[in-house]
Amino acid sequence: MMQSLSIGRPLAVLALVGLALGAKAEVLSIGGTGAALGTMRLLGEAYARQQPGLSVQVLPSMGSGGGIKAVLAGAIQLAVSARPLSAQEQQAGAQAVEYGRTPFVFATQSSNKARGINSQELVEIYAGRLDRWPDGTPIRLVLRPVGDADSETIKSISPALREAKLAAEQRKGMLFAVTDQEAADALERTPGSFGPATLALLISEKRALKALTLNGVPPEPRHLADGRYPLAKSLLLVSGPRSGTAARGFIEFARSPAGREILRRNGYWVP
Repeated sequence: MMQSLSIGRPLAVLALVGLALGAKAEVLSIGGTGAALGTMRLLGEAYARQQPGLSVQVLPSMGSGGGIKAVLAGAIQLAVSARPLSAQEQQAGAQAVEYGRTPFVFATQSSNKARGINSQELVEIYAGRLDRWPDGTPIRLVLRPVGDADSETIKSISPALREAKLAAEQRKGMLFAVTDQEAADALERTPGSFGPATLALLISEKRALKALTLNGVPPEPRHLADGRYPLAKSLLLVSGPRSGTAARGFIEFARSPAGREILRRNGYWVP
């Protein structure tokens, strides 16, 4: 009997330690569009503080489609997407919730003295006819790949800009960046840079970049709300059949007053 007690007690302690280690090992992994990764890190840190034993891992950019595929495969628990779900993704069990909208912006280095552009100047820049900033610095376009969501957003602004963007894609010597982070890196390190980004990325990642006004309107969330600024990127949290409790809790946190405040501070309009 004495021997049984002496063995049973350490086993019980080991079992408790195992449970504690198991709790510490719980990881909520999130991946998808690069535009949202900085925000996910901030939300993840705040959410983890409320969930002892949980850590939130935000993976490098894999794009909206890559994130959704990973969620459906059970490789990650949540995806962030800059596009709606396809019918096929919904049939496979994906569910999406919009958590906010952020201005789609045209950005340049913070040191650039330029403050804004207008619609015609935008066409002229992509067409290659306007190739210098007011101080004489050459304008260096940073392009996203053909078919990329940001490329399509630019082309959708006007027929003239669509033609100018198509022409830019064909010019030799152009800078192309595959992911949102690569684009932001290129904009930061290239003198005279000009290219697309989102306000949320610039703020949440503390980038040395500034968003230019468009037709005199600052790209701010309040101007998305009042309709003055026309370009927005809607961002979605996507879960799948195997996402689990922590993922559902994260979505609820993102939509809670605390989560919404984090979003507002980082360049989102939360309808």
